[in-house]
Amino acid sequence: MTNSQHVYFVRYGLTKYPLVENEGPYDSPLHPVDGYEHGIAIARRLAAMPNPPDVVYSSSLHRAVSTSQLIVHALGKTKNSILIEDGLIEWLTPSLTVEPNGTRLEPRTVQQLVDMTFTEIDQEYKSVNPIAADSNNAPEGAPYFFESEEYLMIRAKVSMQKILQHADGKNICIVSHTPCAQAMALYLEGAASLEDSKIGPWPLGGITMFSKDSDDDAWTLDMYADTSHMPGDYKHGLKEWSLPCLTKK
Repeated sequence: MTNSQHVYFVRYGLTKYPLVENEGPYDSPLHPVDGYEHGIAIARRLAAMPNPPDVVYSSSLHRAVSTSQLIVHALGKTKNSILIEDGLIEWLTPSLTVEPNGTRLEPRTVQQLVDMTFTEIDQEYKSVNPIAADSNNAPEGAPYFFESEEYLMIRAKVSMQKILQHADGKNICIVSHTPCAQAMALYLEGAASLEDSKIGPWPLGGITMFSKDSDDDAWTLDMYADTSHMPGDYKHGLKEWSLPCLTKK
């Protein structure tokens, strides 16, 4: 009998302020009613899975951490249960991180997030793929301002490899942003080309799941951007987003 490992990718629900490319705001909290309802639906779905996550890795942006907080509580975890990972930050491209006045997204530190009542964060965890301060002297695959789409794919691959190494066979949940999640999903899928890939647009609240046996190197895409757990019209998949390379398929 072989043991299996599962990876869940989660896109959060509705945000308080809609993100408009090239305008912002780029770090909106969840919508105080609908966004939290969506987060609870996501969390309950994950907790009810036959192989629920053992650990949750999260982007440091507000909407992702809030969703992660709801997930860990549904899993019955509280202290030291959210791992803030720089490798899961939003795609660091100008249209998603720079406001019209030139202000650039500045991700919060772990201490700032804890002070905002996200006390479920593990303060001892150190990002396995930290943001590089100097793009001209960045380790391979490290996030940095600003990333091309091609480089995002490299960042996603490196982040995924390092997270899997850190997780050491545990079932994991990754709460990130569509560009990063799509890129990581493409890496795990291992399709020969984009034309052969099953990765496509990703709606709010969508959950993607991969699995593999411990004695197998290949991952299986079991579920992609599923929204059947979402309430109301969101159950049908609303507010989709996709990487430019995938829109050309």
